[in-house]
Amino acid sequence: MGNKLFFIELKQGELSWWKPINVNVKEENKLNAAITNWDIPLDKSKQAETISLSSFFNSKVTDIFNYEYLSPRPQTVTLQLPKQGIGNWCYPNIFVKIDDKGLREKAKANGQISTPNGIPFQTPSDENQKNIIFTSMWDNFPESITIPLNGKASHAYFMLAGTTNPMQSRIINGEITVNYTDETSEILPLKNPENWWPIEQDYFIDGLAFTTDAPKPPRVYFKTGEITRDFKDFKSIKGFTNYGVDGGAGTILDLPLDKNKILKNLTLKTIANDVVIGLMSVTLVRE
Repeated sequence: MGNKLFFIELKQGELSWWKPINVNVKEENKLNAAITNWDIPLDKSKQAETISLSSFFNSKVTDIFNYEYLSPRPQTVTLQLPKQGIGNWCYPNIFVKIDDKGLREKAKANGQISTPNGIPFQTPSDENQKNIIFTSMWDNFPESITIPLNGKASHAYFMLAGTTNPMQSRIINGEITVNYTDETSEILPLKNPENWWPIEQDYFIDGLAFTTDAPKPPRVYFKTGEITRDFKDFKSIKGFTNYGVDGGAGTILDLPLDKNKILKNLTLKTIANDVVIGLMSVTLVRE
Protein backbone atom coordinates (compact mmCIF):
# COMPACT_ATOMS: atom_id res chain seq x y z
CA MET A 1 0.00 0.00 0.00
CA GLY A 2 1.12 3.60 -0.51
CA ASN A 3 3.36 5.25 -3.09
CA LYS A 4 5.16 2.87 -5.43
CA LEU A 5 7.65 3.37 -8.27
CA PHE A 6 8.36 1.17 -11.27
CA PHE A 7 10.07 1.64 -14.63
CA ILE A 8 9.03 0.76 -18.17
CA GLU A 9 11.31 0.66 -21.20
CA LEU A 10 10.26 2.94 -24.06
CA LYS A 11 11.67 2.98 -27.56
CA GLN A 12 11.42 5.34 -30.52
CA GLY A 13 13.50 4.55 -33.55
CA GLU A 14 16.98 3.68 -32.34
CA LEU A 15 16.50 5.52 -29.06
CA SER A 16 15.40 3.61 -25.96
CA TRP A 17 15.02 4.78 -22.37
CA TRP A 18 13.50 3.80 -19.01
CA LYS A 19 10.60 5.94 -17.79
CA PRO A 20 9.72 6.07 -14.06
CA ILE A 21 6.04 5.56 -13.23
CA ASN A 22 4.72 6.72 -9.87
CA VAL A 23 1.52 5.13 -8.54
CA ASN A 24 -0.39 5.28 -5.28
CA VAL A 25 -1.74 1.88 -4.29
CA LYS A 26 -4.76 2.05 -2.03
CA GLU A 27 -6.35 -0.71 -0.04
CA GLU A 28 -9.64 -1.91 -1.45
CA ASN A 29 -12.60 -0.39 0.34
CA LYS A 30 -14.16 -3.49 1.84
CA LEU A 31 -17.37 -1.62 2.61
CA ASN A 32 -18.03 -0.93 -1.07
CA ALA A 33 -16.86 -4.39 -2.13
CA ALA A 34 -19.87 -6.01 -0.45
CA ILE A 35 -22.65 -7.18 -2.76
CA THR A 36 -26.18 -6.98 -1.40
CA ASN A 37 -28.32 -10.09 -1.57
CA TRP A 38 -31.73 -8.55 -2.32
CA ASP A 39 -33.47 -11.83 -1.46
CA ILE A 40 -32.47 -11.70 2.22
CA PRO A 41 -34.98 -9.87 4.44
CA LEU A 42 -33.78 -6.83 6.35
CA ASP A 43 -32.55 -7.86 9.81
CA LYS A 44 -35.42 -7.11 12.20
CA SER A 45 -32.94 -6.17 14.92
CA LYS A 46 -31.90 -3.16 12.84
CA GLN A 47 -33.87 0.06 12.41
CA ALA A 48 -34.58 1.37 8.92
CA GLU A 49 -35.01 5.15 9.04
CA THR A 50 -36.39 7.01 6.03
CA ILE A 51 -34.96 10.48 5.40
CA SER A 52 -37.33 13.27 4.39
CA LEU A 53 -36.32 14.84 1.07
CA SER A 54 -39.47 16.89 0.53
CA SER A 55 -37.74 20.26 1.04
CA PHE A 56 -35.17 19.34 -1.64
CA PHE A 57 -37.51 18.01 -4.34
CA ASN A 58 -37.34 20.16 -7.47
CA SER A 59 -39.56 18.24 -9.89
CA LYS A 60 -42.02 15.44 -10.45
CA VAL A 61 -40.44 12.31 -11.91
CA THR A 62 -43.19 12.32 -14.54
CA ASP A 63 -41.88 15.60 -15.98
CA ILE A 64 -38.41 14.36 -16.89
CA PHE A 65 -39.16 14.39 -20.65
CA ASN A 66 -41.47 17.41 -20.48
CA TYR A 67 -38.58 19.87 -20.16
CA GLU A 68 -36.60 21.36 -23.02
CA TYR A 69 -32.89 20.77 -22.48
CA LEU A 70 -31.48 23.64 -24.52
CA SER A 71 -28.21 24.57 -22.82
CA PRO A 72 -25.37 24.13 -22.77
CA ARG A 73 -25.23 22.97 -26.39
CA PRO A 74 -22.77 23.52 -29.24
CA GLN A 75 -23.84 26.39 -31.48
CA THR A 76 -23.41 24.46 -34.69
CA VAL A 77 -24.95 21.56 -36.60
CA THR A 78 -24.39 18.31 -34.70
CA LEU A 79 -26.07 14.96 -34.08
CA GLN A 80 -26.94 16.07 -30.56
CA LEU A 81 -29.58 14.72 -28.20
CA PRO A 82 -33.12 15.91 -29.02
CA LYS A 83 -34.32 18.80 -26.86
CA GLN A 84 -36.74 16.66 -24.82
CA GLY A 85 -33.79 14.62 -23.51
CA ILE A 86 -34.48 11.35 -25.30
CA GLY A 87 -34.13 10.05 -28.85
CA ASN A 88 -31.53 9.85 -31.59
CA TRP A 89 -30.77 11.43 -34.95
CA CYS A 90 -33.00 8.95 -36.83
CA TYR A 91 -35.91 9.35 -34.41
CA PRO A 92 -35.63 12.83 -32.90
CA ASN A 93 -39.32 13.10 -32.00
CA ILE A 94 -39.46 10.20 -29.56
CA PHE A 95 -41.62 10.91 -26.53
CA VAL A 96 -42.05 8.59 -23.57
CA LYS A 97 -44.74 9.19 -20.97
CA ILE A 98 -43.64 8.54 -17.41
CA ASP A 99 -46.58 7.51 -15.23
CA ASP A 100 -46.08 7.10 -11.46
CA LYS A 101 -49.69 6.46 -10.45
CA GLY A 102 -48.89 2.96 -9.14
CA LEU A 103 -46.01 4.24 -7.03
CA ARG A 104 -48.15 6.99 -5.52
CA GLU A 105 -51.07 4.63 -4.93
CA LYS A 106 -48.91 2.20 -2.97
CA ALA A 107 -47.62 5.08 -0.82
CA LYS A 108 -51.12 6.24 0.19
CA ALA A 109 -51.32 4.24 3.41
CA ASN A 110 -48.30 5.76 5.16
CA GLY A 111 -46.28 7.73 2.62
CA GLN A 112 -43.96 4.80 2.05
CA ILE A 113 -43.35 1.82 -0.21
CA SER A 114 -41.24 -1.23 0.64
CA THR A 115 -39.01 -3.61 -1.30
CA PRO A 116 -39.83 -7.33 -1.19
CA ASN A 117 -37.09 -7.80 1.41
CA GLY A 118 -38.51 -5.12 3.69
CA ILE A 119 -36.60 -1.90 2.98
CA PRO A 120 -38.94 1.11 3.29
CA PHE A 121 -38.72 4.22 1.12
CA GLN A 122 -40.53 7.48 1.82
CA THR A 123 -42.27 8.96 -1.22
CA PRO A 124 -45.26 11.34 -1.67
CA SER A 125 -48.64 9.86 -2.55
CA ASP A 126 -50.23 13.16 -3.62
CA GLU A 127 -49.93 13.47 -7.40
CA ASN A 128 -49.61 17.25 -7.06
CA GLN A 129 -46.46 17.03 -4.97
CA LYS A 130 -42.93 16.92 -6.35
CA ASN A 131 -41.17 13.62 -5.68
CA ILE A 132 -37.60 13.79 -7.02
CA ILE A 133 -34.39 15.80 -6.84
CA PHE A 134 -32.97 16.16 -10.35
CA THR A 135 -29.33 17.06 -11.01
CA SER A 136 -27.73 17.51 -14.41
CA MET A 137 -25.08 19.26 -16.45
CA TRP A 138 -28.04 20.75 -18.32
CA ASP A 139 -28.86 24.23 -17.01
CA ASN A 140 -32.37 23.06 -16.07
CA PHE A 141 -31.11 21.63 -12.76
CA PRO A 142 -28.15 22.03 -10.39
CA GLU A 143 -25.08 19.89 -11.08
CA SER A 144 -25.12 18.65 -7.49
CA ILE A 145 -27.10 18.91 -4.31
CA THR A 146 -26.13 18.24 -0.69
CA ILE A 147 -28.48 16.85 1.96
CA PRO A 148 -27.55 16.96 5.67
CA LEU A 149 -27.42 13.71 7.64
CA ASN A 150 -26.75 12.89 11.29
CA GLY A 151 -26.03 10.03 13.62
CA LYS A 152 -24.51 6.72 12.62
CA ALA A 153 -25.64 4.10 10.12
CA SER A 154 -24.36 0.83 8.72
CA HIS A 155 -26.05 1.06 5.33
CA ALA A 156 -27.78 3.49 2.99
CA TYR A 157 -30.41 2.62 0.41
CA PHE A 158 -31.41 4.91 -2.47
CA MET A 159 -34.34 5.07 -4.87
CA LEU A 160 -33.22 6.87 -8.02
CA ALA A 161 -34.43 7.61 -11.53
CA GLY A 162 -33.01 9.42 -14.54
CA THR A 163 -31.58 9.18 -18.02
CA THR A 164 -28.54 7.84 -19.79
CA ASN A 165 -27.59 7.22 -23.41
CA PRO A 166 -25.23 5.11 -25.55
CA MET A 167 -22.66 7.94 -25.47
CA GLN A 168 -22.54 7.58 -21.67
CA SER A 169 -22.07 3.81 -21.75
CA ARG A 170 -19.20 2.26 -19.77
CA ILE A 171 -18.48 5.48 -17.93
CA ILE A 172 -19.51 7.01 -14.62
CA ASN A 173 -22.59 9.17 -15.17
CA GLY A 174 -22.75 10.52 -11.63
CA GLU A 175 -22.10 9.62 -8.04
CA ILE A 176 -23.53 9.64 -4.55
CA THR A 177 -21.07 10.59 -1.82
CA VAL A 178 -21.84 10.06 1.86
CA ASN A 179 -19.54 12.19 4.01
CA TYR A 180 -18.61 11.64 7.64
CA THR A 181 -17.76 14.33 10.17
CA ASP A 182 -14.11 13.18 10.18
CA GLU A 183 -13.84 14.32 6.52
CA THR A 184 -13.76 10.76 5.14
CA SER A 185 -16.45 9.48 2.80
CA GLU A 186 -18.03 6.57 0.93
CA ILE A 187 -18.75 6.93 -2.80
CA LEU A 188 -21.30 5.12 -4.93
CA PRO A 189 -20.44 5.60 -8.63
CA LEU A 190 -23.44 5.56 -10.97
CA LYS A 191 -22.16 3.76 -14.02
CA ASN A 192 -23.95 2.85 -17.26
CA PRO A 193 -24.70 -0.06 -17.63
CA GLU A 194 -23.64 -1.56 -14.30
CA ASN A 195 -25.98 0.17 -11.89
CA TRP A 196 -27.27 3.29 -13.67
CA TRP A 197 -30.35 2.26 -15.67
CA PRO A 198 -32.44 4.56 -17.91
CA ILE A 199 -35.91 5.50 -16.73
CA GLU A 200 -37.64 4.55 -19.98
CA GLN A 201 -36.26 1.04 -20.47
CA ASP A 202 -34.37 -1.97 -19.17
CA TYR A 203 -31.05 -2.88 -20.74
CA PHE A 204 -30.85 -5.62 -23.36
CA ILE A 205 -28.55 -8.26 -21.88
CA ASP A 206 -27.39 -11.40 -23.69
CA GLY A 207 -24.31 -12.29 -21.62
CA LEU A 208 -22.12 -11.92 -24.71
CA ALA A 209 -21.54 -8.55 -26.36
CA PHE A 210 -24.24 -6.97 -24.22
CA THR A 211 -23.62 -7.32 -20.50
CA THR A 212 -23.95 -5.06 -17.46
CA ASP A 213 -20.90 -6.63 -15.74
CA ALA A 214 -22.98 -6.51 -12.53
CA PRO A 215 -26.10 -8.07 -11.02
CA LYS A 216 -29.34 -6.40 -12.03
CA PRO A 217 -30.50 -4.03 -9.29
CA PRO A 218 -34.13 -3.99 -8.13
CA ARG A 219 -36.24 -1.62 -10.18
CA VAL A 220 -39.36 0.32 -9.20
CA TYR A 221 -41.89 0.14 -12.06
CA PHE A 222 -43.81 3.37 -11.60
CA LYS A 223 -47.10 2.57 -13.30
CA THR A 224 -47.79 -0.44 -11.06
CA GLY A 225 -45.57 0.35 -8.07
CA GLU A 226 -44.01 -3.11 -8.39
CA ILE A 227 -40.41 -3.58 -7.21
CA THR A 228 -38.68 -6.50 -8.89
CA ARG A 229 -35.61 -7.73 -10.76
CA ASP A 230 -37.67 -10.04 -12.97
CA PHE A 231 -39.78 -7.64 -15.04
CA LYS A 232 -40.78 -9.06 -18.44
CA ASP A 233 -43.66 -6.90 -19.73
CA PHE A 234 -41.61 -4.79 -22.12
CA LYS A 235 -42.98 -2.43 -24.76
CA SER A 236 -41.35 -1.36 -28.01
CA ILE A 237 -40.32 2.27 -28.45
CA LYS A 238 -40.06 2.53 -32.24
CA GLY A 239 -36.57 3.26 -33.47
CA PHE A 240 -35.22 3.21 -29.94
CA THR A 241 -35.62 -0.01 -27.94
CA ASN A 242 -37.59 -3.23 -27.65
CA TYR A 243 -37.16 -3.15 -23.88
CA GLY A 244 -39.25 -0.09 -23.14
CA VAL A 245 -41.04 0.16 -19.80
CA ASP A 246 -44.61 1.48 -19.91
CA GLY A 247 -44.69 4.30 -17.36
CA GLY A 248 -40.97 4.18 -16.66
CA ALA A 249 -38.91 2.73 -13.82
CA GLY A 250 -36.54 3.81 -11.09
CA THR A 251 -33.60 1.91 -9.65
CA ILE A 252 -32.80 0.88 -6.07
CA LEU A 253 -29.14 0.94 -5.06
CA ASP A 254 -27.27 0.63 -1.80
CA LEU A 255 -24.04 1.74 -0.16
CA PRO A 256 -22.45 0.08 2.90
CA LEU A 257 -21.36 2.60 5.53
CA ASP A 258 -18.99 2.62 8.49
CA LYS A 259 -21.30 2.16 11.48
CA ASN A 260 -18.68 3.64 13.82
CA LYS A 261 -18.51 7.04 12.10
CA ILE A 262 -20.85 10.01 12.43
CA LEU A 263 -22.65 11.06 9.27
CA LYS A 264 -22.36 14.63 7.99
CA ASN A 265 -24.18 14.82 4.66
CA LEU A 266 -24.94 13.22 1.32
CA THR A 267 -24.11 14.71 -2.08
CA LEU A 268 -25.75 13.70 -5.35
CA LYS A 269 -23.70 14.82 -8.35
CA THR A 270 -24.04 14.49 -12.12
CA ILE A 271 -20.72 14.00 -13.91
CA ALA A 272 -21.56 13.11 -17.53
CA ASN A 273 -23.10 15.43 -20.10
CA ASP A 274 -26.61 14.86 -21.54
CA VAL A 275 -27.94 12.90 -18.57
CA VAL A 276 -30.34 13.66 -15.73
CA ILE A 277 -29.81 11.95 -12.38
CA GLY A 278 -32.57 12.04 -9.80
CA LEU A 279 -32.88 10.97 -6.17
CA MET A 280 -36.36 10.02 -4.94
CA SER A 281 -35.76 8.51 -1.52
CA VAL A 282 -33.04 7.67 1.03
CA THR A 283 -33.20 5.12 3.83
CA LEU A 284 -30.53 4.59 6.50
CA VAL A 285 -30.07 1.42 8.52
CA ARG A 286 -29.30 2.30 12.12
CA GLU A 287 -27.63 -0.28 14.35
